[in-house]
Amino acid sequence: MLKKLDRLLRGTAELYAFPTWADFAAFLGTGYVDAAFFDPMVEPEADWWDRLQRLESSQRHRLIVYTTLTPELASVLLHLGRMGIREVVFSRLDDGPQRLTEALALTGVRVINEWCPY
Repeated sequence: MLKKLDRLLRGTAELYAFPTWADFAAFLGTGYVDAAFFDPMVEPEADWWDRLQRLESSQRHRLIVYTTLTPELASVLLHLGRMGIREVVFSRLDDGPQRLTEALALTGVRVINEWCPY
């Protein structure tokens, strides 16, 4: 998943990966983030309500779930939707360049490169 994002964003944005939610949330708090992809299934037992409640509304608006579709994901997506997360991209199902670009655009990010026809 990281490789697809890197190819899409090459030359137009910086891509960072964080090993923990705490590191990720701290970086979101810097204000230098236009959009952020995350996979809630890395920590499926996490209290997403609590984690997302700590983020400002503007930070939640910039989050895009990028994950693999599994039966366990259903309840997590319901919780995330209640917290305002509206964009979900499924690995190996709809994560082509156009869909990733569309997800970014819905958070206010414009990607211009060879992958993007807009």
